[in-house]
Amino acid sequence: MRSFVTDVGVAGETAGEGPAVLLISGLGGRGSFWHSVMQVLSGDFQVITFDHPGIGASKGIDVQSIPNVVAAALDVLDTLNIPRAVIVGHSTGSLVAQAIALESPGRCEQLVLSGGWARPDARFRDCFTLRKQVLLKAGSAAYGVVSDLLAYPNAFYNESIAEANEPAFDGLHRADAEIVAHRIDMLLGYSRVNELHKLDTRTLVIGASDDMVVPIEHSRELASLIPGSRLIEMAGGHFFPKVATQDYVRNLLTFMRRV
Repeated sequence: MRSFVTDVGVAGETAGEGPAVLLISGLGGRGSFWHSVMQVLSGDFQVITFDHPGIGASKGIDVQSIPNVVAAALDVLDTLNIPRAVIVGHSTGSLVAQAIALESPGRCEQLVLSGGWARPDARFRDCFTLRKQVLLKAGSAAYGVVSDLLAYPNAFYNESIAEANEPAFDGLHRADAEIVAHRIDMLLGYSRVNELHKLDTRTLVIGASDDMVVPIEHSRELASLIPGSRLIEMAGGHFFPKVATQDYVRNLLTFMRRV
């Protein structure tokens, strides 16, 4: 895996050679979310990811916004001299991917919307508002535990996430509370639902039937709104690209290779 930093300070990683695939992460904003997927895909593709502005190794930014992440994604492609790529966005990254396909269709070879949504409904709003309140009132350690409990399936959580002892909520903070709170506001306030019918890019929508963060109904709605899109339902909780990497990549490959 090769690291890079663009002239405006967006830090990213790339691996492999071949047709380009840009992976855009979700609320956490870190490219490392995609490492297991990159390891599998990089045998046949040039796979790229990046830390969102103000997250991880990327330079700070005054305002957390979907347009700023869109600009960062296009900056990454420009820096690597990639005119077109398959754009894969997971969760919040799906909003970024939708925006790229709507605003810069020439940069988007194919589109994959993974664990995404067209618009927040009441449950979605309440779930993310609750997470924000946990973050601000109980602290980022508690926020991290709640996020993991929601995002991972029961068996995976017990086997790979849970510690031997109860969580230490007074332990080290795992997130910058102010930035994360602003990013929650960012995703709650953004929707292109009324424009999705204009998309003319070959599109795959993937959702997880056991996703408690973004329930499968959101993927079904997305697919119904995008002309000609294909819908795949799998399992693995909200973080299904990490939990069920082989199944996830198999679905990507089948779609990208038009098998």
